[in-house]
Amino acid sequence: MILDIEGINMNTLNQMQWLLRIYSRMHRNVLTQKEEKNGLSEASHPAILFILRYDMKEMKASQKEIADEIGISPSTVAISIKRMEKAGLLKKVQDKDDLRKNLITLTEKGLEFTNRLHDISEEVDQGIFSGFSEDELEELKGYYKRMIRNLERMGAKTPAFLQQINIGSQYSGKNNSD
Repeated sequence: MILDIEGINMNTLNQMQWLLRIYSRMHRNVLTQKEEKNGLSEASHPAILFILRYDMKEMKASQKEIADEIGISPSTVAISIKRMEKAGLLKKVQDKDDLRKNLITLTEKGLEFTNRLHDISEEVDQGIFSGFSEDELEELKGYYKRMIRNLERMGAKTPAFLQQINIGSQYSGKNNSD
């Protein structure tokens, strides 16, 4: 597949690619520093905690449901769950409807961690968007949505939680014009 970049200066495209990578790395580094500073580094994959806390009925889900919700492989989820289980953040419980099946749920410590991680994420996000007008934020959101749709067309799987908030093209009913 050839990327149609007609009319775009390659230097500009290269700069955008690097800016995206740099932003992503800096964002992750700031979150990691704040997690470590607040004693929250045991949460090896915070998204798992957030998905259980905010998106799952009774804060319980199978490993496959978690993987689908986040958009990562089940093996990555399994490794992270094992680490967070060892840290006392998650535990496995038997499914009431299917006794052969285990579900993952938050422990009290995991719930406390999730709430603290949420506060840190909010603080970082507010800092990132500081100084942006409402119009600028809406414009930026449109660009992000278009990039997500472009990734979908290239075969990327849209995480289930994005589907619920109508981000991807197959869910928003929009074309590439945002």
